[in-house]
Amino acid sequence: MSVREAAKQETREALLDAGLALFAKEGLDAPSLDAICAHAGLTRGAFYVHFQAREDFIVAVMQKATHGFLDAVLLGTEGGFDLEHAIAAFAAMSKPARFVSFGQIPPHQFLAACARSRELRKYYVGFLEEARSRVIKAIRAGQAARRMRTDVDPAATATLLVAIVLGVETMGELHFPIDLAGGAAALLTLLRA
Repeated sequence: MSVREAAKQETREALLDAGLALFAKEGLDAPSLDAICAHAGLTRGAFYVHFQAREDFIVAVMQKATHGFLDAVLLGTEGGFDLEHAIAAFAAMSKPARFVSFGQIPPHQFLAACARSRELRKYYVGFLEEARSRVIKAIRAGQAARRMRTDVDPAATATLLVAIVLGVETMGELHFPIDLAGGAAALLTLLRA
């Protein structure tokens, strides 16, 4: 990578990090582009080098937040995908009302933005499909290694696990008491061979 390309990437990352920080603090609608640029120590001109519009920027910020979460939870161990690791990692990462899957942005704000933005909704549906696909692979790997029950359908189980994550996020935002460690242990008891 050339020095110019590296500087351009550094500028983009600074904008994304500023967006994550301000969106987590103020929500997706409140921070102005000027505030985001100032937080990054950049100008609006730098912003428009990387993003055509605010919507493009929000999608890029959400990509950074959600893929970081997905990679942290679903990368597994050296041997590949590991559903036990994924469930434990999610339980350890989650905290009431603010989830790292949205970059600390409250889930209701993220979903409201999806309702307004076809592009963000399209991205999020794709993200959920990727998460489901990775979980299917993890389940199949666990079944092949005889660590997981072989009498459960990987696709149906993966869909339920993704739905559980979304439900946990909603419960957390509502400050509904939930024992994630206990829930993770129960899930693993149901799925282990």
